Amino acid sequence: MEPTSVDDRPTLAALGILAFALADVSHEALGHGLATLAVGDKPVLLCTCYFDSSGHYSKWIPAAGGLMNLAVGLGSLAAIRVFSRWNPPLRYFLALVAAFNLFFAFGYPAYSGIARFGDWAAVISGLEPNWLWRVLLVLVAVTGYYGSMKLLGIAIAPFAGTEAGGLLNKARLQRITLIPYLAAMILACMAGAFNPKGWLTMLTAGLPAAAAAFGLTQMDHFAGSGSSKASQNFIEPIQRSIPWILAAIVVLIFFVGVLGPGIRFR
Repeated sequence: MEPTSVDDRPTLAALGILAFALADVSHEALGHGLATLAVGDKPVLLCTCYFDSSGHYSKWIPAAGGLMNLAVGLGSLAAIRVFSRWNPPLRYFLALVAAFNLFFAFGYPAYSGIARFGDWAAVISGLEPNWLWRVLLVLVAVTGYYGSMKLLGIAIAPFAGTEAGGLLNKARLQRITLIPYLAAMILACMAGAFNPKGWLTMLTAGLPAAAAAFGLTQMDHFAGSGSSKASQNFIEPIQRSIPWILAAIVVLIFFVGVLGPGIRFR
């Protein structure tokens, strides 16, 4: 296959599907799931929208989801810096993993603080005055979200460079961020539609997980300008990759067909 001058859309969608699925599993299974086992509780149900457990209540369980997203997101950014010579699809996959995890980590607390719903609402439950804790939650979340956008702007900037070393290629940047974001939104809705608690849970828990990554579509404001390093370290367009696309299809089937309705534990 001859190399193309435009990033391949199916491959970009595949990378978005894989990155979002990893962020969701990091939150629900690795975060809530491992915390449940760590405090001695028993897992009951794992799905894409929530994790149920039985046993004594611990605030570490709701907090662990976002903390795991934060760890995976920062780890992905570190991997990009260490292995900067990896091929374009793998490097961009890591950037998307960082984006979905970090935006999930900081978007969810803001959502909880405003809507009084979700993991971080449970974490601050019982703390007084509650309004102050909610305000602090939102302030920390907004600060972290903005900081994440700055860090991701650095990681994604080379994909917005121009071979001629001129201004940033914002059209390319918008294309490579919007397509994975929309793919993640569709995946979240597809899997969330099968969750045992119904459509309301999909709208209040499943969809917001993907929607939190809206900042990804705003990277053209954070990836530098003019003679930035993006133009000096130009990364070639992402070519069509059958392995990435096939991997995304397999993950999509598992994510929607198995994790959507949930895995029940005895």
